[in-house]
Amino acid sequence: MRLSKKRVQHTKGMDITPMIDIVFLLLIFFITVTQVSETNREQVSLPELKGSEDQKRTSLVVNVRENGQIVVAGNEMEVADVAFLVGKELETNGGDPGLVTVVVRIDQRATCQTPNALVTQLASQGITKIRLAVQVPQ
Repeated sequence: MRLSKKRVQHTKGMDITPMIDIVFLLLIFFITVTQVSETNREQVSLPELKGSEDQKRTSLVVNVRENGQIVVAGNEMEVADVAFLVGKELETNGGDPGLVTVVVRIDQRATCQTPNALVTQLASQGITKIRLAVQVPQ
């Protein structure tokens, strides 16, 4: 004699595994982007002054420490190295210096020798969009 088994009917539901994968990928993407943008900002004490505008998209962020060292993306450089980076940025923008914006972040305790040499070098390359970063007073 054959006993009949009850058939269990499974309700079809939505598989959320692909959605979880996408959420994790987005999370990793935003963490990576945040870390890269923080790398460009060296810990320097900026002078306090009410800025004229919020930061816009920039091509290059150059940090000048208190002792006059130039730091770009966590790497210490000389003025000639920064000139080389600006030259590469000019090439990617079709050689138009109007499309390259450089933000110079100078420690308020630094002397003006290094920033002057840096700005002179940028001007000799035709870069006219040079912005000096300040800290907004509280």
